[in-house]
Amino acid sequence: MIKAIIFDLGGVLIDVDMNRCFHNIKALGVDVDSLTKTSSESNAPVSTVCEGITISGALHEYQIGKIPTDKFITMIQQISTPGTTRQQVLDAWNSCLLTLPKYKLDFVKQLRNEGYATYLLSNTNDAHWKYILETSFPEPAENYFDKLFLSQEMGMAKPDTEIYAEVLRQIDTPADECLFIDDSSANCKAAETLGIHTYNAPIHTDWREEVREKASLSPLMEEIFR
Repeated sequence: MIKAIIFDLGGVLIDVDMNRCFHNIKALGVDVDSLTKTSSESNAPVSTVCEGITISGALHEYQIGKIPTDKFITMIQQISTPGTTRQQVLDAWNSCLLTLPKYKLDFVKQLRNEGYATYLLSNTNDAHWKYILETSFPEPAENYFDKLFLSQEMGMAKPDTEIYAEVLRQIDTPADECLFIDDSSANCKAAETLGIHTYNAPIHTDWREEVREKASLSPLMEEIFR
């Protein structure tokens, strides 16, 4: 029986468009490929930003909180067209964040009212998180989730299985009683290795019916419907 539902943020709750972000950063004179290209080292840590896109190096370090926002913006300025302002960098970086449909937040609240524990597990960063809090949540995020798990605060990121293990430890719930919703298939596969049930949600979709079905299935029925 599912008792805890763990939501991704970007691509699941809030609509995102990474191509828009990359286009706007490129317009500042930045070689976007150099930012998103993952290291050739097989053991280099990587994190997902959306389905099919992973990052390493400085971007990954920013995502797990090892680089402060001021330093990150300065880093982008240094490889941008001379004269690029800090606000231009910040605006371009945040431009991937679109709308957070109210019906999705209402659904999260409904699940909580029905007795499910709800959690947020997001690969995000300081700039994006502050922007989302300012523009997308009509109430404090804590009103929707029992606990927030943010990569920049945890010092780790999906799809590293360590982050799922830490979430399970903190929420003190068996893996087979948890449902994880993410738009990245890599993130879902990583969670499944620990025994967590998953739903790989397509971006820009209303996935409420599918999540409802997943959350209400018994373990036996889950095996039948896989």
